[in-house]
Parts: sequence; C-alpha cells; structure tokens
Amino acid sequence: MRLTKYMFNKMYKESINPSDNLLSKILSGKAVSSEVEQFALWIKDSQNERYFEEYKQLWHTLNSTPASTQRSDQSLISFLNYVESSKRRERFRRRVLYWGSSAATLLIMAGIYMVLWMAGTADDYNKLAFSELKYNSDSIKIELSDGSVINPLSSKSNKSLLSDLNSGEDGLLQEIREINYLNRVKSISDSSDTLRYNAVTIPPGERFVVVLSDGTKVYLHSGSYLRYPICFGSASREVTLDGRAYFDVSKSKVPFIVSTEDMKVEVLGTSFDVEAKKSAAKSSVILIEGSVKVHTHGISRIIAPDEMFSFNREIREGIVKIVDSKAMTQWKDGILALREISFNDMLSSLSTWYGVEIVNRSSVSPNERFYGKFDRENIEAAVKTIALSAKVRYRIEKGKLIIVDYK
Repeated sequence: MRLTKYMFNKMYKESINPSDNLLSKILSGKAVSSEVEQFALWIKDSQNERYFEEYKQLWHTLNSTPASTQRSDQSLISFLNYVESSKRRERFRRRVLYWGSSAATLLIMAGIYMVLWMAGTADDYNKLAFSELKYNSDSIKIELSDGSVINPLSSKSNKSLLSDLNSGEDGLLQEIREINYLNRVKSISDSSDTLRYNAVTIPPGERFVVVLSDGTKVYLHSGSYLRYPICFGSASREVTLDGRAYFDVSKSKVPFIVSTEDMKVEVLGTSFDVEAKKSAAKSSVILIEGSVKVHTHGISRIIAPDEMFSFNREIREGIVKIVDSKAMTQWKDGILALREISFNDMLSSLSTWYGVEIVNRSSVSPNERFYGKFDRENIEAAVKTIALSAKVRYRIEKGKLIIVDYK
C-alpha cells in the first residue's frame, strides 16, 4: 500500500519536533487559527526565524519538484528525516553553514534535493571537468607614487620598489596577503603638506588587505581599486574607492573619509563596509559598530550599527534598512553571503568572487530572489548548488561557465 503524507506524519508524530509539523501546516495552508497564533509567537525568536527561512526554502523546493508520487512520498520522508537529524547535529550543522564548501541556505537545500530532483542527471554533472574553467590571470597591482607598478605577491618584485612600503621585510606579509604602512617614518621629502599616493587594484578572484599608516585596516574585495596616501597628513585621512571594501578604522580626532563615485563616508573610528562600483546601479554602506555619516547627491544620513544605507543611482534615492551586518560582511573572512538577490546579480557576484566568466543563457525570472553563502575554495560545489536551487543546468565552453535552462 502506498505511504501517504498523512500516514507518514502519523508515523513520525512522536519523533519529529512539533515545530516542524506546525511549519508544514503553515506552508501548506492547512493551519487552523490557533496554530497560526502559535506560529506568530514562535517566529518572534530570531533563531526560530532563521530556522524557518531554511525550512521554507526546503519546503518550496520539495513541493515544486516535478516527480512521481512514489518519489514525492520518499522525498517527504527524506525531508523530515533530514530536518530532525540536522537538529541532533546542531554543532556540525553550524559549522557547515559558515565554513562548508558552499555555505548556508543553498547548501542545505542541496543536501536532500540532490537525490530528489537531479537523480537522473547526476552522471552528466560528474562528467564536467571544472579544471577546464579559465580563471582570471590578472595579478594584484600596486601603483607606487613614482608611477612604477608592482605585483606584491611576486617573489620577483624589485626590492627597491617594495622598500617604499617600509614594514617588516619588504612591507609584505605574503601568507595573509597584506601590505602594512603602519608607523611608517616620514622621510625629509614627505615632511611637506604634499601627500604621496599609492594605489592598489584587485582583479576578480583575488582579495587583499592594506594596513594604512594610521593603523586602519582595509579589506579589499575582488574587482576593487583603492587609492591612499603612503602616510596621512595631520589635517585629513581620505582614501578613494571603486569597488567594495571593509574598513576597520583607527580612532582619531581627524575624520576618516572614504570617497567613491557618488558618496563620501565620514567616520572618526569604527568598522563598516562600502560597496560602490562605478558600473553598478546601486551603492551601499553597512555599519558594524560606531557611527557613520554618508553624503551623496545632497543627501546626508547618519546610520547606526546593523543598518545599511543603500543609494539607487538611477532614481537618486537613498534608503536605510536593518540588516545582519556581520553576516553580510563575512566576505572579508572568505565567505560571500548573498541575500534577496536576483539570479543575474548572483551570477555577477560569483563571477567576480571566483574570477571566472559566467554567461547566463537561462530564462530564470529577474523577479526571483536567491540566498546563499559561498566560500573561496570550491566553485564546483557552489555551481552545483546554484543549479539545484534555480533549476538550471550548466556546461563549460572555452573556459567559460554557461548557464542554461533545465530541459
């Protein structure tokens, strides 16, 4: 006799957490008024809210799967068993969420969806050689004040040029990809009011850290450019950014200013994230702690911790909303978190993150929104997870990753 969903729920009534059954009823529209009230109280807890988001993603994935009745029943069993076993291994689950080969919501979905929806195509995916992807070959470049350009990661870099960085041996800590200008002693030629500037360019697929002369630490995202004084003067601390960077600013009475194409971000000492690419439709500032003042197109806003100021360049409108600032700035630690992002924007972000060219030939709706976290090490796991979530397929042509509709 076929195992129905009703029979399954009855069998597992005692082994499955009551909240899972409640969430299933909410999502399926079968909850009565008392259960809706119970859910309203339950969801107020932030941990419950996060759990519901993960559960919801799994639920919708499962129930939108074009499968046979038998597979659907087995899918339900796998789904609830997975939820329950995940709870029993909470410590391990958190580890996977934050440090796995492609973290967060999309990874959880892939855990069971891999066998439920893509069982018939696994062999096709396994045949793809991700080693055939062509990664960006550009190197990190530092343009020195005299116009010379060096690759700070190259052992062949001219030491006379690197001596300009003046911190430790050649100023470069290669194991953590960092250049340090802290406590640089001014030379006689630097004693005037004229500042000397260096600039660093980070290509797609790379990240880098610059410690400025005042101790401010700047984490630079892939595809970013930063221009900064070798040594700050006494009157100002100002840098220019095109791209994305996380700033951990040393406290001082002298304001620290980040100038972008259309914004000036002013602080005295705090941690914040700025994303302002010249080619992007939006720019943003995320505050982790302290206080930040943002100026753009006649708009001045002061934002508080866990707030993001977002400016739409097309309509010249700025808004402030509450965000999880630490989660959204994990990229500086090697984990890219994407939230409520369109499919095209997600692919663009991943193209920059991994340093590969991604061509979207799918018909995924621009209105769909995606969530996920991706680490630096495993693009294959990331791409497979995206394919499962968006219900698309992919292939590799001439080193490019091609995304197509699933047929």
